Amino acid sequence: MRNLYIAIMVLFGLNANGQRDMLEIKNFGENPGNLKMFLHEPPKLTEKHTGGRMPLVIALHGCTQSAKNIADQSGWNDLADTYGFYVVYPQQKTLNNPSGCFNWFEDGDITKDKGEVFSIREMIDFAHDSLDIDTDRIFIYGLSAGAAMSVALMADYPSLFNMGAILAGGPYMPGQGAMNALSKMESPKDISAQELAGYVATQNPTYTGKYPRLLVMHGEKDNVVNEKNSYLLIKQWAPLLHVSDTPTIVTPSFMGHLDITRKSYLDSSRHECIIFYEVANLGHSLMVAPNDTTIAGGGRTGMFSIDKGFFSTYWIAVDMGLINPKK
Repeated sequence: MRNLYIAIMVLFGLNANGQRDMLEIKNFGENPGNLKMFLHEPPKLTEKHTGGRMPLVIALHGCTQSAKNIADQSGWNDLADTYGFYVVYPQQKTLNNPSGCFNWFEDGDITKDKGEVFSIREMIDFAHDSLDIDTDRIFIYGLSAGAAMSVALMADYPSLFNMGAILAGGPYMPGQGAMNALSKMESPKDISAQELAGYVATQNPTYTGKYPRLLVMHGEKDNVVNEKNSYLLIKQWAPLLHVSDTPTIVTPSFMGHLDITRKSYLDSSRHECIIFYEVANLGHSLMVAPNDTTIAGGGRTGMFSIDKGFFSTYWIAVDMGLINPKK
C-alpha cells in the first residue's frame, strides 16, 4: 500500500518543475509529534549508478524555516539528483512550536519512541518500506534546532544511522525545558564526558552495537548557539565511538579556505569517527557557494545562509561517502 501511495503521489503530485519538487507524504504512519513529511526522489536514471538501492538523507530545518527553505538553501536536492540518493524533510508545525523549531528540549519529543523523534522514525520506516533504500547508508543532517533534534535521533536510534551531520547544535541532554535549554545554549556549563555519554546510553541501556559517526560544523562567532555546545557534543560522542576528544589530525585552511579548520578524530584502527569543521568569522549561518561553478559549488543564500565560498553540503556529502570527489 505504501508503494501504491508513492506511485499515486508521483503521478498526480508533481508540477512542471518535475524532479526538483518535494512530495508531501500525508499518511506515513504514526505521527505523535504532529509533523509534516516531504520527500525528494531523484531521477530513476541515478539508480544505475548505485546498483539499485540508494542512500537516504534526513534533513531537519532550523527555527523559522521550512522544508522548502532548507532544501533550497542547502542544495541537498541538487546533489541527490546528481549523485543518486533520496532526501526526506520533516517539517515542524507552528501549532507545535510558534517559532517553527523542533522541540529538542522537551522530554516528550526527544525520548525514544515518543513525540517528534518517533514521528521522524516513522518517516524513515515509510521510506524504507516504499523505496529501495540502502539501510547501511541512512544519514541525518540538521541545522540549529534541527541539529539538536538530529542528535536526539542518533541517541534514540543509534543502529539506524551511518552518520549524523550537526550544524550549530549541541549534545543530547534530556529534561531541560525551554528556558533552561535556551540558557545552556547561550552559556553552556562544562559537564563530564561520562555524564554526557550517560544521557545517550540511557535511551538504549542494553545496546552494544556501533554508534553513528559524527560530523560537527560550527562558526566561532555564533551568537545564537555558543560554539562550546559543539565541544560538549564531541565530548559526549567520543567515548561512545571509542576515540579521544582531542583531534588526531588538524587541517588548517581546509581546501584553501583560510577560515575553515578541519579536525579529525581517529580510533585505534585509524578510522575517522568524528569530524569537526571549526569556522572563523562565521555566525549562526549555513555556508554555501552559489557563485562557484565547479563541481564543489552550490547552495543558495537566504535567511541563516551565507555565501562563504564554501559549499558545506557538498563536503558533508563527501564525508558521508555519498560523493567521491576523485571521480
